[in-house]
Amino acid sequence: MIETKTIFLNENDTKEKIYSFIDVAEKNISKYIKIITDKKYQNRIGYYQFFDKDTDMYYKFYVMPKTYKVKDDERYDCKECEKKFISFFSHYYRLVAKYDIPLNDDKEILGGNITDLSYRSKESAKALSGAMSIDDFIVHNYNDYLLTLETFFYKHNQKQFIKKSFYEQSLKGKIDIKKSITDPNKSNIHQSKNIEERYSDIAIITIVVLKYFINNKIKNFIKTEKVDTLKKDSYQLIRTIEKKKFSSDFSFKINELLLSKTVQKFKKNADVYTALLKLVGKENHYNGNLRREIKKEENMIALFFRPEQLYEWIIYDELIESEKFNFDEVLKDGKDIKKEDYFMSLVDSDKEFTDKLDSKPDLVAIKDSIKYIIDAKWKILPKNKSYYNIEQDILKLRRDAKIRESDKGYLIYPQIEEGCPYQLDKEYRYSYDNFIFKLIVIKVE
Repeated sequence: MIETKTIFLNENDTKEKIYSFIDVAEKNISKYIKIITDKKYQNRIGYYQFFDKDTDMYYKFYVMPKTYKVKDDERYDCKECEKKFISFFSHYYRLVAKYDIPLNDDKEILGGNITDLSYRSKESAKALSGAMSIDDFIVHNYNDYLLTLETFFYKHNQKQFIKKSFYEQSLKGKIDIKKSITDPNKSNIHQSKNIEERYSDIAIITIVVLKYFINNKIKNFIKTEKVDTLKKDSYQLIRTIEKKKFSSDFSFKINELLLSKTVQKFKKNADVYTALLKLVGKENHYNGNLRREIKKEENMIALFFRPEQLYEWIIYDELIESEKFNFDEVLKDGKDIKKEDYFMSLVDSDKEFTDKLDSKPDLVAIKDSIKYIIDAKWKILPKNKSYYNIEQDILKLRRDAKIRESDKGYLIYPQIEEGCPYQLDKEYRYSYDNFIFKLIVIKVE
């Protein structure tokens, strides 16, 4: 039986730190570690799974949210760390089941391929919020793509007419006078007729993609009953398509999937094209721009996202549901954008330049017609002020408030270190005017 090794990383681990605790033999997987750390430096956390043929081993890497500190003795096969990651990750499904979170657009709302995770309905998303294994999320995701293809081919019955030439002694089609005259056997009547046949280039492309998925993606899963079912369903879909006996003189290779000539074939079936892209690991290609591709190791199962953006949605939910706040309304995602003129001039110049300054706080809460500006900070307030300057957070909060003629705001953090000099739930007054704000911690369980 092939061994599986699970490794847990902190959000702020450097590449050097990772190499300091992994085994010497595992340094052969450096190309995967580079991909993982590159994502980390782009402020993304996530889960990565692959099979390394050199060590004949499955690897699972978890990059944990900074609110869960992985200790040195928890680096390998830590069940508690895995539960904590899944708990944090499950908030995504809990929130999409509850709110209309915009997905798969150019803004990349959650900043990674987590938004490629599909769900058939809000009910299924709610059910997934209680999943116990990361494989449950991923297998469900691939099953959804297969369902998209299955639904399409259930109805897909594209046909074309092919001109077929033949000769017989009885009349059954359109006579070809020239061939009939020149044929030495005058009893032969040369004819032609249009024959209807099933024809689909999309069917050919889909079969190639499914075979690639089986041979290159599924093998990276640790073998479970759900994964075996996924493989069987993929083979069954191939057989279903082949039974329709689609004819085509079209040939296709997997590396042609992103070419514009291939994209053109799916003009009327964009959802089918998206499903095919996701099955081969091109999740981020079809995201508002057909010719944009985010490079990714295709034989790696990966889920990554920006935790601070998910945290904003967690805060949004808390502000709406908690009796502690009791706001009348909470605005999010640019629903209270303001632009303010600001002026600048060159030294020793009479010419003045005007530009616009965008003000887009994370959230704006309203109670009794008073606006409270809210910034959700995915940072841990340290006990040592020199590690983190909170002044920049305060200045931005104050600026956003002043633009809206408000003098109240909240700075919200997920965690505070013991011994931190700042006091929670206490009103602070900005030194230079009447702006008042509070520091609040809203934890993520």
